[in-house]
Amino acid sequence: MHSFRINPVSGLVLSLALIAGALPAAARDNPVDPVSNPNKLEYRDVDARRPDFREPFLRDGVVTQPAAFRQITVGVAAAQVQSLLGQPLRDSQGPRGPEWDYNFKFRLPESSNYLVCQYKVVFDEGKKTVRETVWRRKQCLDLVSKATAK
Repeated sequence: MHSFRINPVSGLVLSLALIAGALPAAARDNPVDPVSNPNKLEYRDVDARRPDFREPFLRDGVVTQPAAFRQITVGVAAAQVQSLLGQPLRDSQGPRGPEWDYNFKFRLPESSNYLVCQYKVVFDEGKKTVRETVWRRKQCLDLVSKATAK
């Protein structure tokens, strides 16, 4: 007969996984940040299935300097946005107008680590000029705000 033991760390991880699985989906969702995303625009979440875990990152972005966003303001032409930021990952119709979604990667200050940030550009109905820009996370908004204030 074989005995089976779970070490305390594994037991805690297993317990937390079971609790998280029992929570309703809304309890696991990321909250909408009222500072960086006041209109509660939606972003796609990453959906990972077991075989996908071999990948090093489930969401990656283009390494970018936060100061580059200084030029993306209300009224800027869509062609200029594309010239500055490149092709969007997704072009869709949102509740406030046409939307372009991007993923960017910023190097964290005084660190060699990076933060992947989701960015949304919302256009007027004719998709001619920028209506608003939105960061999914306040941390990303803060990084860009500090860089553009200099």
